[in-house]
Amino acid sequence: MNDLRNADQLRTNELFIARHGFWKPEFELTDGQFVYAKLSYRSNFKRDAIIELPQNSWTIKRKGWFNRTLLLNRGEDEPVGNLVPEIWKRDFNLLFDTGFEATYLCKKLFSKSITLTNSQLGDILHITQKPFAVKQPFTVTIALLKTPENMPPLPLLIMIGLHVIMLRQKQAAAH
Repeated sequence: MNDLRNADQLRTNELFIARHGFWKPEFELTDGQFVYAKLSYRSNFKRDAIIELPQNSWTIKRKGWFNRTLLLNRGEDEPVGNLVPEIWKRDFNLLFDTGFEATYLCKKLFSKSITLTNSQLGDILHITQKPFAVKQPFTVTIALLKTPENMPPLPLLIMIGLHVIMLRQKQAAAH
């Protein structure tokens, strides 16, 4: 985790996500020069996601085998929030214990992008999937210039959104 750069030193609002590996891929949030966060999975079944930031690591686990709620933990077992999918929509609600709430929305029906929105702040960021791109399959546009105090770090929110996209792709492939 020593090679990761702090998000406070971010100077652009256009980032991309680079993919490394084919069978067990790792994803890096980068601006082309520095890496701000990493997303990897414990196994090929992609059940538990590990997000690495410069300060600490986070894990996303399922609450149970037949439960749709995902638990967000700092480290391995310090719960800090939940990620709850909507029942009749393609949206995911993100709820932190600090009181921060946001929703990952798919605004258009056939769109390859996801938007993180908050009721007070509006749109925070957009993650767009580029067609036929293997090494850099996602671009990220940060719409929020100044972050409030109770908001989690932006790289964490971006990597949670990437995990949501990967879950939706896995569910679409299963059907």
